[in-house]
Amino acid sequence: MGKASEGIFGPVSGKVGNLVWYTVKGETYVRTAPSKRRGRKTKKEKANTSGFAKVQAFMKPISMLLRDGFKDYGSKTGGYKAAVSYALLNAVEGTYPDQFVNPALVRISGGDLHMASSVQAVLESDHSLRFTWSTEEGKNGSAYDQAFLLAYAPDENKMIRGNLVWQSTGAFRMTGEDSLQLAPDGEDQTYHVYLGFVSSDRTIQAHSVYLGPVLVKAKAKVERKKNANS
Repeated sequence: MGKASEGIFGPVSGKVGNLVWYTVKGETYVRTAPSKRRGRKTKKEKANTSGFAKVQAFMKPISMLLRDGFKDYGSKTGGYKAAVSYALLNAVEGTYPDQFVNPALVRISGGDLHMASSVQAVLESDHSLRFTWSTEEGKNGSAYDQAFLLAYAPDENKMIRGNLVWQSTGAFRMTGEDSLQLAPDGEDQTYHVYLGFVSSDRTIQAHSVYLGPVLVKAKAKVERKKNANS
């Protein structure tokens, strides 16, 4: 049943007949309600469903970061939905049923802000991840744009929270560097590393770049190696 909370001339929400009304950021939209499915799914439909599930499993643990990273970019809704949509179109590889998300093709931020032309991430001996970048401002950048950082070790087998460290309001562009502290636990962890920028007024982001995988050895293994060398 549809609802007209502001009277017959106001916006409608809910279902009216075969139409569904909904509001996004103050604007009202309408779409046809999905019809009941008959028959089995085609292989293409199964592939789409499988790909979407893999993307959701990868993206959900970092959803809070993605809301900022894709704010007002990619679609009317922006945020998490825009990030998922980008990953579905660009980061799903393989053929059904062996599809997977390629971390190198995922973006954690999207937008037209200038991205540094040279970026790098290096794992230090204390397990801190040191990011460096060139400080040019480009056509629309600012010295006070802030780094957008993520180190993410997703659980590839279960839809549960992966290990991650992130910072959406990192160091200023003009500093040329920032860091994230990683904490090794009982197992080796491969973190996927990303860097982007967000403008000083928080209204626009840069397309993030993937800086590769970083292997962090388990704490117990590191301590055993130190004792063996002492």
